[in-house]
Amino acid sequence: MWNDPRVVWPIAALAIILMLATWWLLRRGRKRRPRAAAVCIVFSVVLHVLLFWLVPLITQPAGGSDEGDGQQPAPVAEISISDFTTEPLADSSSAGDALAAPPLPMPSPAAPVEPEPPSPVEPPPKTIETLTPDVASLAAPPALTDDLVDAGLDDLLNDLLLDDAPTAAIRSDAPAAPRPVASSPVAAAPASEPAHVDEPAPTPTVPAIPAIAASARVVGGPTDDFANRSGDAKAAALRRRGGDEHTEAAVEAALRWLAHYQRPDGSWDPTASGAGQERAPLGEARGGAGRRCTSAITGLALLSMLGSGNTHREGPYAANVHAGLSYLIRNQAPDGSLAGRATQFARTYSHGMATLAMCEAAAMTKDPQAIAAARAAIAYSQRQQHPTTGGWRYRRGETGDTSQLGWQAMALHSAQQADIALNPRTMPLIHEFLRSVRGGQQGGLARYRPGQAESRTMTAEALAIRLLLDEPVPAAEIREAEASLLEELPGDGQANYYYWYYASLALHQLQSPAWDTWNARLKQELLRTQQADGSWPTDSVWGGYGGRVYTTALGALSLEVYYRHR
Repeated sequence: MWNDPRVVWPIAALAIILMLATWWLLRRGRKRRPRAAAVCIVFSVVLHVLLFWLVPLITQPAGGSDEGDGQQPAPVAEISISDFTTEPLADSSSAGDALAAPPLPMPSPAAPVEPEPPSPVEPPPKTIETLTPDVASLAAPPALTDDLVDAGLDDLLNDLLLDDAPTAAIRSDAPAAPRPVASSPVAAAPASEPAHVDEPAPTPTVPAIPAIAASARVVGGPTDDFANRSGDAKAAALRRRGGDEHTEAAVEAALRWLAHYQRPDGSWDPTASGAGQERAPLGEARGGAGRRCTSAITGLALLSMLGSGNTHREGPYAANVHAGLSYLIRNQAPDGSLAGRATQFARTYSHGMATLAMCEAAAMTKDPQAIAAARAAIAYSQRQQHPTTGGWRYRRGETGDTSQLGWQAMALHSAQQADIALNPRTMPLIHEFLRSVRGGQQGGLARYRPGQAESRTMTAEALAIRLLLDEPVPAAEIREAEASLLEELPGDGQANYYYWYYASLALHQLQSPAWDTWNARLKQELLRTQQADGSWPTDSVWGGYGGRVYTTALGALSLEVYYRHR
């Protein structure tokens, strides 16, 4: 009875009426009215005691008082989030839909950000409509839906364009997904010498991570840009756009290798995978960039898993994605930076790669923790953008370069897919920077920085970004860019996974004869050079900086191009 407001409210009203009646009777002062007033006051007090004492006890079985109706979400300070690394996930892949993924950790509170001084330059005439965040509810356990949090959360890559660390090979009969483990690390798989490596193989640093139920579903599903990453749409895109069962087998082997070497805290180890080795590519030393690029290679590994349709909610690598995202969120700086402890030359790259992974996860799942972390990281990126050139480089205030811009632009594009609002000037400034680095007779080539010589890698990156952002690229510029890229196909000279990745992303969007030519050589070279354990060697242009996680993630991403973007 005392739980029913239809009973409680009338009783409360009666108690008040009796109190008022007592007051009225005492004022009248006639002979029998004081006695009636005493009866009224007694009943009023009894009813008040029932309301103030019994109702809370009955509605709260454990005793104590309630400050609400019991249906409101708990305040942020009262939410208890378990750390992924201290509470292992059970293997529930056969449990059907009964279990869902644990929540991601909450991002750290945002640091106060000083307002930026107004730019001395007139804003570009073209503006972009500010997006309104509209986060869908998730079909998740209460622990997740109660954790709606917003938060605040920094720079990276001339440094990071990532070296060679031979690693122990996974057994040839390894399962299609990481082997489930409760709480103790698994023993390293027997090593077999990779085909192109001479150094001794290090001990694997990562136990296999238990899989979350592959059937756990997310309300809403992936946004349009990522709709081809799973199911029938993925199979159709793979066949239609030039992939096959061999490319998919190569991707699966790469993901298996990456999952096996993930650390228990969810990250990937740069040093153990051979990153940070100074080989002075292009004749320039960068101080062993990549030695501390944990966030960068963690972001790349996550991107390769997300690109194949895995999220922290579903897929055979759901637990690995969950652990990696949790690591990035736990280590996000109060100002939004996801760069971690990266060195100067790798900081902006690291932030960009990790932010891209976080934004893709946010767009694919609409998870509130991922959205909060992505929003803070994107806010940091926008503060780092040069206010007049539109570029990014190693420090805030530097005018920028094309290599850094590519990762930031892709992260911003994915943030829009997650309904994260951007500053209206951000995207027009990116287009302005891309105009400033155009080269060639038709404007189809691109430079690393304005005024420098054209570069094939920068041409690929600039074209990929222009097309991804739906910029109308004139046919003459496309023909000039295609001709340049086809002059250096995969297999011509030293391997360059960074170049292959961006050229594949650019040409795939065109679906022209140039793509057919490029794709045939790309598949041939990546399938030929993949190691028996699923990784790719680090004897590439930037492999010394990034290590084997870098080369393997970019190799997998290049073979996911058929379905990664719509």
